[in-house]
Parts: sequence; structure tokens; C-alpha cells
Amino acid sequence: MNTIKTETIHPIKIPTPFLVGTVNAYLIKGEQNILVDTGPATVEAEEALRSGLAEAELKIHDIDQLILTHHHPDHVGLAYLFSGSAVISGHKKLRPWLSKDEAHYKNVYQFFEAFYQENGMEETFIQQIKKQHQSYMTYVKPAELHKEVSEEEGTIQGLTGWKVLETPGHAQTHISLIRKEDGVLIAGDHIISHISSNAILEAPYSPVEKRPETLLQYRDSLKKCLQASIVYSGHGKRISAPKELIIKRLESQLSKAEMFYEKIGTESFTVMDLCRKVYPEIFMKQPDLTFSETQGHLDLLQQEERVKKHWKDGKLYYSQHQPVKQ
Repeated sequence: MNTIKTETIHPIKIPTPFLVGTVNAYLIKGEQNILVDTGPATVEAEEALRSGLAEAELKIHDIDQLILTHHHPDHVGLAYLFSGSAVISGHKKLRPWLSKDEAHYKNVYQFFEAFYQENGMEETFIQQIKKQHQSYMTYVKPAELHKEVSEEEGTIQGLTGWKVLETPGHAQTHISLIRKEDGVLIAGDHIISHISSNAILEAPYSPVEKRPETLLQYRDSLKKCLQASIVYSGHGKRISAPKELIIKRLESQLSKAEMFYEKIGTESFTVMDLCRKVYPEIFMKQPDLTFSETQGHLDLLQQEERVKKHWKDGKLYYSQHQPVKQ
């Protein structure tokens, strides 16, 4: 019987001010000292990170490479601490988020202003989401991405036997790390034991790109990880039976899509109207996440040719697709 080699992976629990609770950073001690993710830019998080490294008899300047799984503040906020001593690596789309590029922020806000409006969202909620995002990003201090990593490279410098998996869905910048020998996966927020990661809507990263269909991406990324044996998640506990959990998540998404389909019935809905119908209370507190959830499942239904969309009075409406009988 083969023994899974996990002895070089050291989890560091870091507090966050967010509803998700603590975030897990991971120290991998081997050829190099490699840290995966950092926690948000708060005093408490920095203290926890330094303490976690100290337990392994290391300090900030002892880290050779910092690998960031995705751009959300609870994972990259303290990356700036390593700017002068470690190579900071991540997906190429991470760069404008890490540097806090104002032009990038402007493009994101302009995209969503128009997108939310055409999908029925009132200006009050559009501004609420914008303010929430601006507040969220205060937990990141600017840093430079030194090295872009991708799935095509096949290897990770300083981590012999590991490779990058590009796992978009929860974030367009999301990567996971897998050890080829035994299938150990460091997954960031891609796979979490106690909650299903939200396939968060994002703006295109260039004028030639269309809106990412994030739930469809997420499903493809989940299937890519079926070979994992153990998963170290960005939040919560280690997952010892990831294949079963992944299958459960995929089936749950189909069931939820069916629920949205039934909610539509014989009517036509904007994404906003359908979101209110399905999430009447949660929507008021989390309009961005519930909207993402609704749009994602409509994308899935559209892929299956079960819904169609049409324009009316400058807004986009979805209805059940009734195939023409032969």
C-alpha cells in the first residue's frame, strides 16, 4: 500500500475579517521554502502568518517563492511582505489585481455597470456592490507579480514533481498545485469541504474577450481534479476523499439548474428578477454572490439549450426553450 507523502506540507491558519472565516496558507519545505497564499492585509493576519512560519523555524525573508492561488484579498493581501526577498508567482491575470491597477478597476466597474443594468439590476444595488468591492480590496497592499505560471509549463521551479493546474471558475486567476506522484492537491478555493465555492462573475480581461461563463469553467476545472487523492483547501479541513466530493458538487449544480428552470416556468425573467425570486432575503445582503449564482446556472441551462434569451425595452430576459416538434 502506498503512503501519501504529506509531511512537507505545513498548514498555517490565518484569521480574516470576512464571513468565510480563517484562510489556510501552506508552507512547503523541500528544495526551497515555498509559501502558498498569505492571508489579508491586517495586523492579526500578519501576526498569524509570522507565527506560523516561526513554528517551522522560518521568517519572512526565508521564503524563496510565494505562489498565489488567486487574486482574492484573503489569499494575496500580505504578498507585499515578500516583495524584496521571494519570487512572487501566479497566473498572468493576477498581475493587475496584485498591483492594484486603477485602470483595471475602472474597466471592471464600467463593464459591470452596463452588464448589471441590462440584466435588470437597479442602480442602488450596482453602487452597493461597487462599494463592497472597493472595501474588500483595501485588504490588499500592492505588490509585483515576478513570475507568471501556467499549466503549459509542466513543472514548478523549486517543486520537483509538482505541476500547475489552471482551475478558473471561482476566479479567472485561479491555479491549483498537484503532486504528480501521489495526487496531493493544494487547491486554494477551488475545492472546499464544507461549502461549494461560488463561481463569481468577472469582467473580461481584454476588449476581445467575452464575459467568462464562470460556472461552466468551474465544472470543467472540477473534472480536471478528479485524479486528486488528498486536497489541501484554502478554507476548512483537508479533504481525504475528493473524488466523491467533486462528483457531489457537479450533481448538485445540475440539481440547482433544474430548480432555476422550474422557477422560470412559463414566464420570462431578467437575471435580477429571477435572483430575487430564488433568493429573496439573502440577495439583500449579498447581491453580487446571489446574482453570480443565478447567472451561472442560467449559463448552464443555456448550454443545455433549455433556456433562451431575448431583449425587451433594453433588458435581457430568459425563458424556457421549447424545442420545435418534428
